[in-house]
Amino acid sequence: MHDINLQLNQLPYAIRAELTAHVGDTSGFTAIQRVAHHRAVANNLIAYKRSLYEPLAPGDEMAGVIADMLQGTDLSFITGPAHQPFPRWATHEIIKYLQVFVNNLAPVQTRLEQEAHQRAVQAAQEAARIAAQRQAEEAERRRIQEEAARLQAQREAEAAARLAAEQAARLLATQQAEAAARALAQRKAEEAALEEARMALALAEASMPQPATPAEANDGNTEQSAEHRPAREIFFIPGPAAMAEIDRATLALKHSIDAAVAQYASAIGPYLNTSPALAATAR
Repeated sequence: MHDINLQLNQLPYAIRAELTAHVGDTSGFTAIQRVAHHRAVANNLIAYKRSLYEPLAPGDEMAGVIADMLQGTDLSFITGPAHQPFPRWATHEIIKYLQVFVNNLAPVQTRLEQEAHQRAVQAAQEAARIAAQRQAEEAERRRIQEEAARLQAQREAEAAARLAAEQAARLLATQQAEAAARALAQRKAEEAALEEARMALALAEASMPQPATPAEANDGNTEQSAEHRPAREIFFIPGPAAMAEIDRATLALKHSIDAAVAQYASAIGPYLNTSPALAATAR
């Protein structure tokens, strides 16, 4: 607005007043719009003045008079037919002042337009920079989200793998514990069966009659008849074959102790009985 006021103050008062009246209120205009509007109004006044009177260059004696009259309050002194010299000379002076005003505002408008264009370019560049920054930030945000999602998926997979490994380890440990418990129970059962077999063998040996010693055989009457002498008992010491049969019978006891004992007694019975031929000879 300073540039416009500077150029307006260079106009004669009457021309400035008429131009200002035609310009009207420009309070809502930008600087470029205000300068362009003043120039446009001035050009319209120039065209209007030319339509009324054909300008004519005044002589030196008239230029000073008209310049003084233009410092008045209005331009109503321009009257008379269009062909009269005075109105034509006055119109020439008015158009000259208005044209100078328009010409002086032209570089101002150009400068303002260039500044506006530069600001628009800077604003566009700044907007592009902000947009690129936002895009970079958005890309970084997406990258961070994707990385977080990948890490979360990796953690979940690792947790699932650890859980599966722990479950497999627990299952294997349970199976091994159960197998160990079964083996221990089987070993204890075999040991119990073997112990019972040994006890049964010991009881069987203890229940067998003991043979008479040589002293007991020679004691008393040597002429005692064979009918009154006690029968001689024969004791059996099991050999390798008998021991193998005993071991087989012992292992069978782990499934059923009663059946194994019966089978054991049946298996070793022939080895414990006295031969009938030897018993007849003893009698």
